Amino acid sequence: MMRTAPDDRHLSDDGPLSAADLVLARRFHLWRDGSGRRQVFSVYAVDDAPDYPDAIALAVRRSAGRCQPLWSGPAGAKARAAAYAAGADEIHLRVLPRAESGPLSPA
Repeated sequence: MMRTAPDDRHLSDDGPLSAADLVLARRFHLWRDGSGRRQVFSVYAVDDAPDYPDAIALAVRRSAGRCQPLWSGPAGAKARAAAYAAGADEIHLRVLPRAESGPLSPA
């Protein structure tokens, strides 16, 4: 299965996962893609972003409580380098499943 990074021109900041819970608000962020679907991303300081092999990364700058995507691509060293070059404050990661998953069912 081919992995592609989101087109950051078509992403919109959809806010923290839960504004009511400050821990979740700092740890997870929602982005809305060009088709209108909301995607959950984990938030990391640039130096702390892990090198997940099946993840896409956004280099993000925070300003006035909003997030602006500056770069998108694979997680890891390339994401950190791009974040530094673009002046990003954070890296947001979305781990992608290896295969399409179906609905969850009780055991």
